[in-house]
Amino acid sequence: MTERRIDCYKDRAGAIICKKNTSGHFIRLLYTNPLGRILLILLGSKVFAKGVRKFFDSRFSKPFAYWLIRRNGISLEDFVPKRYISFHDFFQREILPDRRPLAQNRDALLSPADGKISVYQIDQKSCFKIKQSTYSISSLLRSSAMASYYEGGYFILVRLSVSDYHHYIYALSGKKSAQKDIQGFLHSVKPVAADYVRVYQENSRSYCTITQNSISVVQMEIGAMGVGRICNNTLQEADVTAGDPKGHFEFGGSSIVLLLPRGFCIPDVDLIQNTADGFETAVRLGEQIGKISITQL
Repeated sequence: MTERRIDCYKDRAGAIICKKNTSGHFIRLLYTNPLGRILLILLGSKVFAKGVRKFFDSRFSKPFAYWLIRRNGISLEDFVPKRYISFHDFFQREILPDRRPLAQNRDALLSPADGKISVYQIDQKSCFKIKQSTYSISSLLRSSAMASYYEGGYFILVRLSVSDYHHYIYALSGKKSAQKDIQGFLHSVKPVAADYVRVYQENSRSYCTITQNSISVVQMEIGAMGVGRICNNTLQEADVTAGDPKGHFEFGGSSIVLLLPRGFCIPDVDLIQNTADGFETAVRLGEQIGKISITQL
């Protein structure tokens, strides 16, 4: 194993972008080395997460924010100018209102966040595959009845890295259900981790259904290793509009999953093709990632 790995993905214009990722070696050690596995248990514990959150809320964490900005070449031009007083202050930074315009098509399915997206069709066994690991929809939801509802539809994964903007929105309009929280172990969402554990099945996660014309879509937030806290603005039932703020993640890479029933929405062709070719696609919060087409039902 080398200490550096190359992550390649495509942009919406089809260009391939490759970047070095120096943290892959550390993640592999956590999952393959006996001492690393012990550390992994510590990293996933609530006690550890509480302590790290307290530190990252303090002024002593300020240097880590500016180190992260320099190390990852994070551009701040899209964000409200300010001097960050802590790591969390940076991580929860405000974006300028005009920097994430929403797709104007009335039937657009919106990307709920900045990140890298993959699209898979859900087969008859309600399973999907990510990075050599097979995941069950029923395990993800902990409901076989719900899983069957999405057979023949689409599974959309938006993976956020630590340098992404970590606020997220509603991907579509409709009647939002109450949030359902599923407690789990907070593993890393980096692709290398999926080589050793079923990452998304073991992570803490929170989801709701958004119902439009009697058809329900799942929007799920998945926490990451360490302090991957999920902070939703509204926990109860509510009427929501596509593009409304839904919440934010605290420190750590995170993921958002959309489950679409058969015939409800057709994901954009480039996203489907890029996934089939082995590439994630870089997307921005609010841009179109699919077209809602409930008339096909």
